[in-house]
Amino acid sequence: MSTWAAGPGIEPDDDLKAADELLDKADALLRRHHRSTEPPEPDVFVALEDEDLPVLTDVVDPSELSAAALAPPPPVEAPTAPSHTERNRLAEQLVGLDTEISREVEAWFATEFPQLLSRELDKFSDRLQEETLAHLRATLLPTLSERISRRLEDESGDSH
Repeated sequence: MSTWAAGPGIEPDDDLKAADELLDKADALLRRHHRSTEPPEPDVFVALEDEDLPVLTDVVDPSELSAAALAPPPPVEAPTAPSHTERNRLAEQLVGLDTEISREVEAWFATEFPQLLSRELDKFSDRLQEETLAHLRATLLPTLSERISRRLEDESGDSH
């Protein structure tokens, strides 16, 4: 878990906990595969109480141990590097996969993008029309109403 605190009285939410766990796992994986001559430093120091430490009290006579327990562990075979032909085959597969993915993306854009664009333009057109009418009602109608009312007053004043 992360060493930074959430603050007094604030519980970290589940998303942060999950992110911390994921980062811890990624760090552990990187440390496991990192080829270094120095041993990795522990992230957290845990102090153990004296009563938590196990005490070895049984004495085992080496003659009682089985031959398998005394035998050294079998050597671990180092993984072999892929051959030149295997690397070429893998490279060809990756190029083929890249080409296939590119074709699929282009095909998707050719069929889906025009439909998405058309829907968004229709939404934009409708919204623009609504906003234009609202602005017209708010600004032009009062001006027109004032002119009409002045003209009606002028005409009613002239007829008397």
